[in-house]
Amino acid sequence: MLKIFHLVFIAASAGMSLGVALWACDAWRRTAEPAWLGLLSVALAGGAALVVYGSRFRQKFRKLGIAGLVLAGSLSAPSDALACPACVGTSDSVLQAGMNMGIITLLGVVFFMWVCFASFFVFLVRRAKRAQAQGSL
Repeated sequence: MLKIFHLVFIAASAGMSLGVALWACDAWRRTAEPAWLGLLSVALAGGAALVVYGSRFRQKFRKLGIAGLVLAGSLSAPSDALACPACVGTSDSVLQAGMNMGIITLLGVVFFMWVCFASFFVFLVRRAKRAQAQGSL
C-alpha cells in the first residue's frame, strides 16, 4: 500500500510542478521578469525529474501486477470520502456548528498542553537556579 501511495504522491507532485511551470510561464509573458523564467525552468526540471523517477519506480513496482493497481485505484477515490454539506459551505447547519465547537475544543486542549509544558520548563529552570544557589553557599 505504501508503494501505491508513493506512486500517487509522485504523480501529484509532477502535476503540481507542471501547474507551477504554467503559472510561471504566464507571469513571465505578462511581466518579462527573469525571475519568472527561472521559476519556470526549475519547475520544468523538477517535473521532468519526477517523471523519470516515477517511471523507474513503476518499473520496480510492476511485480505487484495490474490487480494491485486496480485495488489502489478503487481505494484511492471512495465516494464516502467526498465532502459532506457541512464541509462544503452551509454555514447555518447544525453539523457545521458542532464541527466548529469540536475544533475550538481541540484547540483549547492543545493550548492547555502548551501552557503545561511551558510551566513545567519554568519550574525546572527555577528549581535548577535554586539548587545552584544552595550549592554555592
